[in-house]
Amino acid sequence: MHTILLTAVLACTPLAMAQSPDDPGYERIVKQPPTQQEIDSVVLIPSTQNGISFIGGGVGMAERAALEQWAKDYSLRIEMARKSGEYIGDMRVRVYGGQGETLVDAPSDGPLMYVQLPAGRYAVEVSGLKPSSAMPSMEPRIREVTVVQGRQARLFFVWP
Repeated sequence: MHTILLTAVLACTPLAMAQSPDDPGYERIVKQPPTQQEIDSVVLIPSTQNGISFIGGGVGMAERAALEQWAKDYSLRIEMARKSGEYIGDMRVRVYGGQGETLVDAPSDGPLMYVQLPAGRYAVEVSGLKPSSAMPSMEPRIREVTVVQGRQARLFFVWP
C-alpha cells in the first residue's frame, strides 16, 4: 500500500529538471555586475615570499572585479579551471626561478593569482591542496612562462 501511495505522489509531483536554452520558457539568470561600492568593500592583502609579491582570489564577482583593479601591477596572471569552464580555487601554486629555485609556494585563495616577477623565464606548477570527494587528486600541472618587462604574461591551468 505504501509503495502504491508513494508512486502516486511521485507521479503527481512536478520534478525540477535542468532546462536547455533551446527549451520554450527557458529563463536565463542574468547576474548584475557588482557596484563600485561592493568592489571597494573587498579586502585584498598581497603576500610576499623571497621578495616576490603575489595576490590571489577571485571568488565571486565583486572579488574578481577588485582583483582585476590590482592586476595592472603584476607581471603574471594565473587562472585555474575545469574543462567545463568552472573556476577552481584552493590550489597550491609554486613558481620556480631559472635555476629551479622555489620563489613562491602558496595557496591560491581562489581561481586567480597574480605574481609580480621581474623579466625572465619561470616554471609554474599548480596542484590541488588536498584531495576531497568534490575534487579528487588534482594532478600537478607545470607550465613555462617568459615574463617581459611592461607586459603581463598569462597562464591557464585546466583539469577535467
